[in-house]
Amino acid sequence: MNSINIFRKLFVLCTFLFSTNLMFSQNMVSGSVSDAEGNPLPGVSIVEKGTSNGTVSDFDGNFQLNAGDSATLIFSYIGYLTQELGISASMSIVMQEDVSKLEEVVVVGYGTQQKKTLTGAVASISGEEINLRPAPNTSQLLMGQAAGLSVRSGSGLPGEDFATLRIRNFEAPLIIVDGIVATFGQVDPNDIENISVLKDAAASIYGARAGNGVILITTKRGTDRGEGAKFIYNGTASWSGLTFEPRTLTANQYVDLAFNEQGQPLADLMPPYLAWDNERKQVYDSTTGEDFAGNDWRDMIYKDWQLQTQHNLSARGRSKDIGYFISLGFTDTESQLEGADYTHTRYNIRSNLDVNLTENLTARLDLSYFQTTLDKANFQTQTLYTRLNSGKPTYLYEYPDPSYASHAGAATVYAPNYLIKKDFAGTIVNRDNNLRGAISLTYDVPFISGMSITGSLNMEAQNEWNKNIQKRFAAYNYDPSSPEIYTLFGYVNRDVISVNADRDMELLPKLTVTYDKEWGDNVLNALFVAESTTFKRDYLMGSRTDPLSFEAPYLNYSSRAELDNAEIFSESARSSYVGRVNYSYKDKYLFSATMRADATARYSVEGRWGYFPSLSFGWRISEEDFMKDNSSWNNLKLRASYGMMGNDAVSNFDFLTGYNIANGFYLFNGDPYPIISSAGLANALVTWETMKIANVGIEGTLWDGGLGFELDVFYRLREDILAVPTEGVPFNFGASLPRTNINTRDNRGFDLMLKHQGKIGSVSYEINPMISWARGKYVSWDENILPTSGVDASTAAANALYNARYSRTGQWDDLQWGFNTTGFFTSQNQIDNHPVDADNAGNQTVIVGDLIFVDQNGDGVLDWKDQVVIGKGGMPKWNFSTWTNAKWGNWSVSALWQGAAGYSIQFGGPQSWQGLNSHQSIPTNIAYENRSIKGANGDVEILGRFPPANNTGGVPAISGRSSDFTRIDAIYLRLKTLNIGYNVPKNITDSLGLDALQLYLAGNNVFTLDNLDIWSGNYDPEITGSHQSSYPTTKSWTTGLKINF
Repeated sequence: MNSINIFRKLFVLCTFLFSTNLMFSQNMVSGSVSDAEGNPLPGVSIVEKGTSNGTVSDFDGNFQLNAGDSATLIFSYIGYLTQELGISASMSIVMQEDVSKLEEVVVVGYGTQQKKTLTGAVASISGEEINLRPAPNTSQLLMGQAAGLSVRSGSGLPGEDFATLRIRNFEAPLIIVDGIVATFGQVDPNDIENISVLKDAAASIYGARAGNGVILITTKRGTDRGEGAKFIYNGTASWSGLTFEPRTLTANQYVDLAFNEQGQPLADLMPPYLAWDNERKQVYDSTTGEDFAGNDWRDMIYKDWQLQTQHNLSARGRSKDIGYFISLGFTDTESQLEGADYTHTRYNIRSNLDVNLTENLTARLDLSYFQTTLDKANFQTQTLYTRLNSGKPTYLYEYPDPSYASHAGAATVYAPNYLIKKDFAGTIVNRDNNLRGAISLTYDVPFISGMSITGSLNMEAQNEWNKNIQKRFAAYNYDPSSPEIYTLFGYVNRDVISVNADRDMELLPKLTVTYDKEWGDNVLNALFVAESTTFKRDYLMGSRTDPLSFEAPYLNYSSRAELDNAEIFSESARSSYVGRVNYSYKDKYLFSATMRADATARYSVEGRWGYFPSLSFGWRISEEDFMKDNSSWNNLKLRASYGMMGNDAVSNFDFLTGYNIANGFYLFNGDPYPIISSAGLANALVTWETMKIANVGIEGTLWDGGLGFELDVFYRLREDILAVPTEGVPFNFGASLPRTNINTRDNRGFDLMLKHQGKIGSVSYEINPMISWARGKYVSWDENILPTSGVDASTAAANALYNARYSRTGQWDDLQWGFNTTGFFTSQNQIDNHPVDADNAGNQTVIVGDLIFVDQNGDGVLDWKDQVVIGKGGMPKWNFSTWTNAKWGNWSVSALWQGAAGYSIQFGGPQSWQGLNSHQSIPTNIAYENRSIKGANGDVEILGRFPPANNTGGVPAISGRSSDFTRIDAIYLRLKTLNIGYNVPKNITDSLGLDALQLYLAGNNVFTLDNLDIWSGNYDPEITGSHQSSYPTTKSWTTGLKINF
């Protein structure tokens, strides 16, 4: 027993001596960390080299750490160069900005990489760069932010995020938010931490869905910048107006044109109480004798400005073992339609948690929910604008008693301004509820250094509920000269109620294993992922006519005479395995290889699996001995990649024999039965559409950030495109051939990004121009090619000409064909002596004002052989932008210039000479002011840009051919955004108990320069479709307040 006591005392003594020695061998090091301008840097990582002993600087940049006697501390922070310094009792560290961004962490598929070791063409966009920019739709925030990424505006109507988003002019890219496929409209811009654009083989890691590139959105998480929470409030108020809106004719112009030049009777042009003074060219009210001013229906339906408010409050921080980000957001927008019942609201909440459960086990729990509600009067946008285009300026927009719905003066009952009122047209309510959740556990394997295993489950549940109540309402004539001032003109719509509910559920379980190993100058990063996706959809709809009362607008209180019910249930599944290996030697020679295997239920068992490999290489030339002594170069890297990707969205169970249930029904014994028809022959061999993409890039930084550049050149081959073979089958075969993987297309182009930053006096600035070009061809297309051999010489020549015109193989995929023009016929004598037969009838049907088409082959006959390429369709082939930013003291100014070229705009209908001949649509003032005018003999007397008006009721058949007459090869440059910010001085924010306070003013679509000829200033060059049938784009000015506390 005594020996045991002695042993215990010796053990306590040794322990005391050891701990005392350890205590005296440690040093308490304290200090502060700041940037080059003296601003404290919170969250800087400080680690004792060779150990796991470390800390982070607090919100004031201060830190304390126990370290060994001769310890070396490593200071690292995103955006700044890593420093290694020996300890001293009190340290003051100034972090130097990483001008080459080599330490920047870039989000890639299933992980992150440092920019310096990245071998793919990946553009990274910080959430802070887009957070203070105004935009009507979230997707437009990306405009001008990455070379090769183009964004084209669609409708400016709230809730309609119809912007077209393309990577290198491919089709719609895959968008992933925190691991789940989504859309931009499902994310509050305030929640975005980073956006990565995968443009080349880097997207191959997403396999079957990545053929058009991938956009990764990462939301914010808890911070490591010391314990405690930091709150941010960001609130904006935006006033939006129309970017461009063409004006239609005045009442006097309209009657003068229609009566004197088109020859229409006055009774068809105005209501009975109005009269026309042909000498004065004036419409007047016959009951009062007063002149009638008229109405521009498209102008009157808009307000000058609309208001949008946006609010977001977030908390970000950590406790000892929990990091968190919590965000609440609300957006409220109205349309610019005057007197319209139209609101669009969005509520969103997000919570991202990171929990350290043990030393080796961490957990993530993410939840997000958003609800969007569109509550508006019952109208469809295209229908509304079709009706507006017919609004005669001689008819009142609104009657003295507005309870009587006015009409547009057309032969059909149109009342567009009452379509936007719920009391008349009814209501549409679209509500979208989206819940997302993700839970994951990550285990750092203690017995295998560098290995981590993560099991996760992502879930998305989306419920859409839409109710459509369409009311029948009466439109009236107004005639103050009649005893009965208001008389029935007709009815608009009919009484219909429809409801549909759409429930979607997606589950994504995933296992991820990562392994990171460093030895000597070697760095190895390996990744393995196994995941599966299941998706289920349940859609139910019902509609009824003639409800008993709109006080109870429910299906069960409506007529069953025309009831319509439908239910759709669908499900799909995908299994995937992913592997990736990244290797770096001396941070100089870089290699990456990925392989993805995807299986989908869309294809038969034999063709269900697709395999998508990729390889990429990098060489950091600036790390070579022959470059290291060159102080001008901070970084120079050469990259090359090749990969395969797929597209499985083009086929939906084409390998199965199926049936279609068509609209309508057969009657048997008075009872209706659905029409069922064959869906066509099945193709058991149908498989993936595949893309092979090669990319070569070079990037560098010179003169400490004075100049940076990235240049990428790419080629993509798109194979196995599905199409129905042109090979014919007998008429009595009973079915068409199935779709088959037979066609091939390609794309090629380049992206160039430059960057310059510097300082002049106390003003620091940055300039970031980008330019890209991309275009595609039909490589091999299944089509009817006429033979040019085995036939006589004249037939071979004719067939060759036909093939050159109509075959696609080898042709650019954006060509627009038509006729060149040299003006229009101004006299009958000119028509009689015209050497070309323009109508295949000796010009007997040609009239003054018809276009003169060029006879390209000089055979005296105008036909398809005279067609040439007259334009380029689709997206612009050239996209360019320049982002500029300057800071001076507490002030900052930034601007984004954005433009495009290499595409064509065709101006037709009311916006061109074609509208001068219509008896329905009202021409714009552009068409009116540029028209020619005939004399008494029918020949043109006053020559204008456009032909004269004719009483044809539409475009003459001869001139209806596709031509270059009003087609513009467009180019534009636009000040897309302008932002002026002011940071309130620190002494003021300290007195208010705030960390920071920023005020800003931002403009969107500020002004535009273009080459649209007479249409410039009236039409938006960013819209390639019809300008007359959709809600215009908007410009806005936003005032914002951002508070950190």
